[in-house]
Amino acid sequence: MKLDNVGLLRFHEGFFERVWGGSKLRILYGKDTPDKPIGESWVISDHSSHESVVSEGPYAGQTLRQLLEANADAILGSRPTLTVHGRFPLLLKILDAADVLSVQVHPDDEAAKRLGEPDVGKTEMWHVLQADLGSELICGLEPSVTAASLASAIDDGSIEAQMARFPATEGTSLFVPAGTVHAICGGSVLAEIQQNSDLTYRLYDWGRVGTDGKPRELHVEKAMAVTHFGKPSPGPTEPLRHERHGIPCAVLAACRDFAAELYEMCGAITRTTGGESFHILLAKSGTITVAAAGSETTLSPGEAVLVPGCLDAYSASGEGALLDYYVAGLEADIAAPLLAAGHPEASLARYALA
Repeated sequence: MKLDNVGLLRFHEGFFERVWGGSKLRILYGKDTPDKPIGESWVISDHSSHESVVSEGPYAGQTLRQLLEANADAILGSRPTLTVHGRFPLLLKILDAADVLSVQVHPDDEAAKRLGEPDVGKTEMWHVLQADLGSELICGLEPSVTAASLASAIDDGSIEAQMARFPATEGTSLFVPAGTVHAICGGSVLAEIQQNSDLTYRLYDWGRVGTDGKPRELHVEKAMAVTHFGKPSPGPTEPLRHERHGIPCAVLAACRDFAAELYEMCGAITRTTGGESFHILLAKSGTITVAAAGSETTLSPGEAVLVPGCLDAYSASGEGALLDYYVAGLEADIAAPLLAAGHPEASLARYALA
């Protein structure tokens, strides 16, 4: 397949039943989900578990995998690279946590390779789209926790006292580096951007059984091997605000794998990308029209579009909130504009600018 004049790309979503899932994806966003407890919508994915299929336009019916095989540079832009397995580097999900997820941890790239896993590591970032009163997020262990004390706490069920909890309210963002023990408690819907990996090691599952009536599998040995002990919980990130090309912008997270920014839309904006990275745009609220390279699409809440990396710019118009995920040049795209806006250098430390 020859890839010419590629424009904006919309994809069919993949829905995954989970024991902790619910029905909010259908209730809140009108998604055509199966009549089952759906916990995850894989919105844009190039993973063996789900390869996104283009839903409209000249490449309708083609998978993201096929587009990358035809011309990876056009999809990625000049900065991002494929994973070591030749896959798109990021995966965007929307999670509906009707019940608490297992206490789990993901390996980093080095640990995944050391353990002979088929995926790369998994650093992720959550942004709460909706939360019921009293919802919580668990992210990190108390710094005094050791491998021995964690193993003991798993055995006697006291692990809850060793984990850091935070309120989940609309707009809360949490950066979750690989190696961080975490869980999402019931009652929230989150956007999750992550490395393209499906590696999850369960440490504890609240005594729950799966759909087969049996306790779900735990992976305690592997989890212990990849957990980063002795580090304080990252906690919710404080948005750092500045203007990008005259556009009010809040940086929610930034690391070598991805950056996450939020635009509060009121009118029209143009975002220059310089062909350096693809941009994944997710409408959080309102109705937002995105245009680039002669193509145009309108996003409702919970819908996303991929702006291929070969495009120099995109424009957006409407009223609402728009999440933008991309692979940033950390100094030029993140640090420099934040410092120029008056943010002290110390405030950038928690955003993993390395």
